[in-house]
Amino acid sequence: MQRSRRQKTKTIRRDVQGLRALAVLLVFANHMVGWPAGGFAGVDVFFVISGFLITGLLLREYDRTGHISARKFYLGRLKRIVPSATLVLLFVIAFSWALFTKNRAVAVTWDALWALLFGANWNFAAAGTDYFQADSAVSPLQHYWSLSVEEQFYFVWPWLLLGLLVIFARFMPMNDRLARTIAGSTIGLISIASFAWAFYDAAANPTVAYFSTFTRAWELGVGALIAVASPLLVNIPRVLRTVLAYIGLVGIIASCILIPTTAAWPAPWALLPVLATGVVIASGVGEEARFIQPLTNPVSVYIGDISYSLYLWHFPAIIFGHALYPDAGSLAYFGILAAGFALATAQYYALERPLWKSPLGTNARPGAWKTWRSEQAHTIQYGLVGGLAALSVAVVGVAFVPSPQPVDTSISAAPETPEPSASPSAVAMPAVAEIDAALRTSLSLTTWPELTPSIDDFGPDSWVDAWVKDGCLALHGKAGTDPLGTLDRCVYGPKGGTPIALVGDSIAISYLPAIQVAYPKAEIHVMTMAECPFATVTVKKRDGSAFSACDPFHAAVADRLAKLKPELTIMSQAVNSEARVSGSTTMREGMDAALKATADVSGRVIVLPPPPPGKNLADCYSATSGPAACAADVSAEHIKTRSSLIEDVERTKLAELVDTDQLFCVSGRCPAMADGVVIRADVTHLTQDYAAKIGPALGELIDALK
Repeated sequence: MQRSRRQKTKTIRRDVQGLRALAVLLVFANHMVGWPAGGFAGVDVFFVISGFLITGLLLREYDRTGHISARKFYLGRLKRIVPSATLVLLFVIAFSWALFTKNRAVAVTWDALWALLFGANWNFAAAGTDYFQADSAVSPLQHYWSLSVEEQFYFVWPWLLLGLLVIFARFMPMNDRLARTIAGSTIGLISIASFAWAFYDAAANPTVAYFSTFTRAWELGVGALIAVASPLLVNIPRVLRTVLAYIGLVGIIASCILIPTTAAWPAPWALLPVLATGVVIASGVGEEARFIQPLTNPVSVYIGDISYSLYLWHFPAIIFGHALYPDAGSLAYFGILAAGFALATAQYYALERPLWKSPLGTNARPGAWKTWRSEQAHTIQYGLVGGLAALSVAVVGVAFVPSPQPVDTSISAAPETPEPSASPSAVAMPAVAEIDAALRTSLSLTTWPELTPSIDDFGPDSWVDAWVKDGCLALHGKAGTDPLGTLDRCVYGPKGGTPIALVGDSIAISYLPAIQVAYPKAEIHVMTMAECPFATVTVKKRDGSAFSACDPFHAAVADRLAKLKPELTIMSQAVNSEARVSGSTTMREGMDAALKATADVSGRVIVLPPPPPGKNLADCYSATSGPAACAADVSAEHIKTRSSLIEDVERTKLAELVDTDQLFCVSGRCPAMADGVVIRADVTHLTQDYAAKIGPALGELIDALK
């Protein structure tokens, strides 16, 4: 077997370390402050780097030894990846149980198990495709998805490459050029197939596409192709190297600033950061490009050195930082940044680098461990001391954060939005006044009262019973796959009572307990479907995929209403419905059509605006926070939606709109509870207990419109 002899090249490239630094800083900034908006592309940069380095490692070993040692490869990955990742997982689990609700801590523990098994991406893809989990508390381990993608790729690629090289070696003399041709052809085909699938899946299943190994493999493949083509790149002229490096660097930064967050990802838009990263890497093959100090300066190289640990720690630092210091304001950003770097640096010196450089698992020469101890002892000690110091400062700092001040609710200034033409006076309605007083009291509290449901029981099961227990929200949970089946069986109240129809999506069914309390003698027919608004429009699902079941459901509901002829029809839909319209009919046209068709067969038509979005209690509650951390301002999006509803109702004169904001907020401020009853089960949907609590008040508001 002929094999080329090459001078051993330098394995550490300063420009690549600089790319790592840029990538991790972009991701850190995006997750912490939301800018640059496309900073998530830093992950794509990491994928290309990883594909380049690992494939180059495999090819050099084969060129040198005629073999690829799976044991050596995976041992190296384990020593470099697993210890640091496991330490962060253990830390996150411990802090989650100390700070968060029981349900959230359990969820984080499961996330950690998936991450430990390198399946985090599929775990988060499954959770992200559930519309009703999209607004759930953010996992402090969500960033582990990208590590899982890389490791899944490397569970396959080395074996596939080795197998092909062994097969070809049986039939022809193998050399470096042929090995690279085989590797390049294979990873090229894989990359083309992966990109094609990513292009399709980004449109059909955007959330799954974002996390999927199959849609991300082409990004690692681009890096691998550069490694394969390295012998062809060593002769790039020096001037051109610098030009290419800066073109690539500008491309990466431009992709993070210019590409909108709504762009299809990872295909086709990830092409820009991926190819730009590839250009930078290619510019330094064989010889580092000159005059690229933004990447090769000592600070960039150092951040690149600790980038793996920094990536692991940055997201827990953000999540736990806001949990520990909910009222720190902009100061929290400085604390999070300092904590992330301190913990990453400590881990790098105390664990990551020492284990990576250790003789563990190798046929070490005598005295290797002694040499290792003498070289690493001081860095391990410094790392341990630094880590303990960072944790001590974080924990002790909680005591010095000022307590939140009670909210002044003495002035009842409502948000500046148009009011319904027949807005009733709360003075004449005792139940409305009672809710108002309870909301004001909640806004003035500085400590948590006993909550209903309890903080340990709070979670998805806190949605209204008709949804989670009876399966009356079509196409979600226990509803099954037959959306029309819910129309037959989901009827509440005494048979033969006053017929009332409840129409809309998950927001509509969240009002059901209130309607049951307000009209105890009514026969209430529930006609609701997940993500399907009452307006007669074609919509996409929240993840961007097609929603073929909604239009037939609209037709079925219209048919049921025509047969039922209810005395009262109550309609509601989510605030984001208009953003999901995909057909030629606009939301206003669809609203007009739905109101007209319903008014023709109903005695009265009532439209209930969606409750103003609040904060998810599972996200904002912690052992160190108070009720003020979970209070939210009325959002501009809600004000816009409410105003549109008011205009539509007043323009058509076909329905009446109830001003329900006063049942959730005071002076434009919305607490998480009232009289200890938790208002929302997530960001937008009411709990069973609070929906029932506002029943008398809702009845008063509806009756006042007569």
